[in-house]
Amino acid sequence: MGTYIAGTGRCVPDFTVTNAMLETIVDTSDDWITKRTGIKTRHLVKGETVTDIAAAACQRALDTAKAGPNEVGLIIASTITGDFITPALSSCIQKRLGIESAVTLDVQAGCTGFVHALAVADSLMQRLDIDCALVAAAEAMSRGIDWSDRRTCVLFGDGAGAVLLRKGRDGLGAAWISGKPDSDDVLTIPCNYVTHPWSPGRAEALPVLAMKGTDVYEFACGAMVEAISELSALQPGFLKIIPHQANGRIISYASLKSGIPIENFYMNVQDYANTSSASIPIALDEAWRSGWLRSGESVALVGFGAGLTWGGIVVNWTLPDIA
Repeated sequence: MGTYIAGTGRCVPDFTVTNAMLETIVDTSDDWITKRTGIKTRHLVKGETVTDIAAAACQRALDTAKAGPNEVGLIIASTITGDFITPALSSCIQKRLGIESAVTLDVQAGCTGFVHALAVADSLMQRLDIDCALVAAAEAMSRGIDWSDRRTCVLFGDGAGAVLLRKGRDGLGAAWISGKPDSDDVLTIPCNYVTHPWSPGRAEALPVLAMKGTDVYEFACGAMVEAISELSALQPGFLKIIPHQANGRIISYASLKSGIPIENFYMNVQDYANTSSASIPIALDEAWRSGWLRSGESVALVGFGAGLTWGGIVVNWTLPDIA
């Protein structure tokens, strides 16, 4: 018995930062950002927590599916910017939504996290005989950015997306996920921990994102093309792609190399920037509600991220059209 998406939801903070606003804090310009990334605006938390936006996205997914909170038997969340090291974001969502009993766990696979979370949820629903699951991704990337670094601060935004999975139809199709060591540390955010009194002295690393932009770009282009190719071999015939929204140029490259028309790639990076693992579920919810994704179509969700990780999953879309 398969699993299918019965509801979707998204939540982004109200506060919006334009490229013009970034011009006032770093040496950049709207023209430079737009040409190199396609990004025009991004939403940033301003008082909200990751739990706030994650729970709001999950509640919308529940409402869309007409599901009650205590139908949920599994919650999987993806984040690299949670409110706590422990408890997990999934446990925070459970508490906020008043879900009395559920299996909860987080996955951490960088920007590919939502793809991993869907695959894990599908497997656990079968293994543990769970009928209903919430899968969420929520990020406050603004917490881990050096806002004086013009190379990175223009790229990221905050937001959350979620889906409600039910057992019964073959909605989730082929999946392909891979990873390799980030031998050159091209994309990292270090941790700072309190040290014990006997710790040897060490230089403290700033807990902000460090990225070797050219290396990341080259990896991302190749990873997306490979994931599309592998999914096409496993499940030929999907017509549309919702990719991780990191950079418009990467999506254009994937279109060119895969031979799939650019209009078949959903793109909203211009409005949200890179929201890490939240970008795919945010785009999925928006694509369906806008009418871009129609009932009966198959769509590939394709991600790539730190680790290095990459992969995708095909979704046979069963929700009725609403636009």
